[in-house]
Amino acid sequence: MNIEINNFYKGNCIELSKKLKDKSIDCIITSPPYYNSSHKYQRGTGFHYTSDVGEPLYVIEDVFDAVKPKLKEDAIICLNLGFSYGETGVMRPFDILNRLRNKLGYFVNDIIIWHKNNPIPMRNRLTNAIEYIFVLSKNPIGKYYTKEYTHNVWKFPVDKGGKGHSAVFPNELPKLCLKHFTKEKDLVLDLFMGSGTTALECLKMNRNFIGFEINQSYIEISKKRLAEQNKLNKQAQLF
Repeated sequence: MNIEINNFYKGNCIELSKKLKDKSIDCIITSPPYYNSSHKYQRGTGFHYTSDVGEPLYVIEDVFDAVKPKLKEDAIICLNLGFSYGETGVMRPFDILNRLRNKLGYFVNDIIIWHKNNPIPMRNRLTNAIEYIFVLSKNPIGKYYTKEYTHNVWKFPVDKGGKGHSAVFPNELPKLCLKHFTKEKDLVLDLFMGSGTTALECLKMNRNFIGFEINQSYIEISKKRLAEQNKLNKQAQLF
């Protein structure tokens, strides 16, 4: 199977990554499933986790080990992670960050805090109102395109509205990442595409994309969302 740009692919993101051309990806924008995801997959099946609290560390390590040769030398990774709680403990984002840095040799360029305006309330602990966007690269200095002042605390709400997915990417997250770390026609990979928000923002901002997703129903949702955006784009061209 050939991987073509501006398309979605169903399957194990580790195996799909192997089919990408070496040094072809300009940017990765992605958010792995929460540790307490209702899907239970073991290491080697793609990206979901068992009830073992250590499993996310190994699975995400496997994913980013497989994709590293596919990144251009100046490529940027925007990895969105938050604390999530499962049956046997908590998935801590900085444990994963340290593993990617120490074991796989990725460099940490920035750590962005996503401050949620409308966090989902929690019962047995303080409500978690932040997540992180780790900005990584395979070489010491990745590329930045923004020339305007910006700080590393981004404030926007959680997207709680439908779209057939339990944890929809807010549009603002990939939009800001695309603005700061990519240029037009760059190729952006989302390893955990979900309902297609990264692809949607790529379409709006004239970036190319590739999306991997293990759930066929999410792929169908993504295709529908992009078809609607394409229709809006064509209508806008008439005026």
